[in-house]
Amino acid sequence: MANKFKVSDGLLIILFVIALCSPIIQKVFKIIPSQPNTENRRLSDMPVLDFNLPDSFPSKYESYYNDHFIFRNQYLKLYSTVNLNLFGKCPYPDKVLIGKNQELFLVFNELNNYLRKDLFKKSDLDKMRSDFSYRKKFLESKGIEYYVAICPTKYSVYPELLPWYLKPNNTPSRTEQFTGLMNELGIEVIDLQKAIIKAKDSIPQQLFRSTDNHWNELGAFVAFGEIMHRLSKKHPQLKWKHFGDYTIKEEESGPGNLAVMLNLEKEIHDSKYVFTPKFPFRSRFIDKCPYPKPEAFNPKDYYHGYYIDNSEQPKILLIHDSFGNSIQPFIRESFSKSVFIWDKWQYKLNEEIVEAEKPDIYVTLVIESGLQYVADNCKEK
Repeated sequence: MANKFKVSDGLLIILFVIALCSPIIQKVFKIIPSQPNTENRRLSDMPVLDFNLPDSFPSKYESYYNDHFIFRNQYLKLYSTVNLNLFGKCPYPDKVLIGKNQELFLVFNELNNYLRKDLFKKSDLDKMRSDFSYRKKFLESKGIEYYVAICPTKYSVYPELLPWYLKPNNTPSRTEQFTGLMNELGIEVIDLQKAIIKAKDSIPQQLFRSTDNHWNELGAFVAFGEIMHRLSKKHPQLKWKHFGDYTIKEEESGPGNLAVMLNLEKEIHDSKYVFTPKFPFRSRFIDKCPYPKPEAFNPKDYYHGYYIDNSEQPKILLIHDSFGNSIQPFIRESFSKSVFIWDKWQYKLNEEIVEAEKPDIYVTLVIESGLQYVADNCKEK
């Protein structure tokens, strides 16, 4: 009996030593497959020991070690999988909300916007009133029509997929505050929320990605159609394509941004819709960006330009966010020149680009949860 205890004690010691050495073993032999980091933040850098200020080094090194521990991403992946599949809970409820049918919703900015919290302050409204009044006069002086198109969040389009306990406050939303201000200034607002909600009745597929906070290709096409419908009221010569002009095929897609944030990109699946035109593309891509891009921003996201030879259609300039990317393939075929500027969520007037492009139509395309960024970047004129 005593020998058995010695053997078990020895096994425990061996296992303990292996556990202690496991990070080194993993680093050398890579026994467990690597797992990429999916957090939407910058990890801590290795601190430099300053002997003149040594007190802060331990906490900085602890943060660095916690961010770079060799099994860290694998543990986060396991944590996410267990919470979702075993307990049916969201592993990071401060980042992502899981609704019915495992529909994912972004928490940051979008949840409070839906709940009608954090409304615009009077100072925000005053700044926007002054700034947008200047924009309207500036564009009118150059004979340019001005529109603001507001993209809905998934919360606004699919509230029936949210948990039952989420109820908006009985107050005006920031979107309604902003729309009221634009109406007061005489700036035309294109409300894409109404168009997309109406399309739910005739389109059986979802119009937003299940694992992402963005609309899918179907939702983007509905938004494109509504924009063109509104613009055609003053430009009856405008022509645009409809659903019947494309062959549309549903395909499995990669994980959306919310699935990646939860480390569940392999557990939760999504779809994309491939639009294959039944007509030849006429627009050509302008491959060189003629404008300086914002700092620390991907130049491939900042500028996209297209033109159509020998076209008598008007020219359009869109200042947009990520929701504008998926409507570009459709809009580009309807204008003699179309320029898309994603100015790092600033939604500014960009006078120098207006002066250079001389568009006939100017559109600010903004997701409703990004309206606070609009206010933050407005200035009293």
